[in-house]
Order: sequence, then structure tokens, then C-alpha cells
Amino acid sequence: MSSILRMLSNRSAAVAQSFGARAATYDSHADLQRGVAERLAGLLPQLASPRVLELGCGTGLFSRHLLARYPDGTFLLTDLAPSMVEHCRRNLAGSHQRHVSFDIMDAARPMADGPFDLIATSMTLHWLADPAAALETLSKLLAPGGVLIYASISGESFPEWREVLEEHALP
Repeated sequence: MSSILRMLSNRSAAVAQSFGARAATYDSHADLQRGVAERLAGLLPQLASPRVLELGCGTGLFSRHLLARYPDGTFLLTDLAPSMVEHCRRNLAGSHQRHVSFDIMDAARPMADGPFDLIATSMTLHWLADPAAALETLSKLLAPGGVLIYASISGESFPEWREVLEEHALP
């Protein structure tokens, strides 16, 4: 087990291992995440040359939108799973590399030097034990007037799935 995984909570370590084990094939099964990333990208604010922190970058599905939207930005792209960070780095090779850095980071305990003009995360918060606390922590890393943007699953997500479970008397 890596030293990073030893420092994480049991929940965070399990999430990192699960996603890390699937990094090589993640993109071929990420239609939902790809669609969410596209919709979230449509909500990105107008910013001239922002300093951007992305949490849960995965293989770079949303990162690509960030780089395209802010060609003069500076980016710190992070994920809990080291192999996801590596896949993101490879997938974005040649894309504004001089303005992009990568790190392994737990979104529940972000260890980044702010302030950031934009903090973004797509389909990550629902994996955290306390998403509200994470959002509060992230808000403290924002520059004055900075923006925190995210997409997450909620109790109202996937109504079709809940209907099928109810139909079969499953929890």
C-alpha cells in the first residue's frame, strides 16, 4: 500500500483503490460522467486568466473543458487515486502543459495553497463522507470573488433506478 493511501481515512483509501484499479478502462464506461462534465462546462464563469483547482480530475473528462475554456489559466488538477492522476496527465499531454500541474489530493482534506479563482469538481462530492464540510473547506481556498462549481449525485438522482428498486421491493 502506498504511503498516500496509509494517510487517508478507510473510506478515502477504499475509493482511491477502487477508482485506481479501473483507471485504464474508466473512459470507456464513463458516459454519464462525460455528459455531466459537458453540462457543467456550460456553466463555467467568464474568467480572464484564472488560477484553477480541480478535485477528482479522474482521467481528465472535465479537465479538458477547463483547459479549453481558460486557455490563459493556471491549473492544479488533482485526484485521490495516483493512477487516475497519471491517466489524466497522459490524456492531456500537449494541452497547455506549461500551465498545468498535477497532484494526489483528497477532496475531503484539500492540501493546496490558495487562493484560487475557480475550484471545480465533477462527480466527486458524493464519494466524500461529509460533502458539506468539504465545500466549507474549499470555500476558504477561494480568492475574493472566486467561484466554486460542482456537479454531484443527490437523493433525487436516477429516478428510473429508484423506481426499479421499489418495483422489486429492494432497498
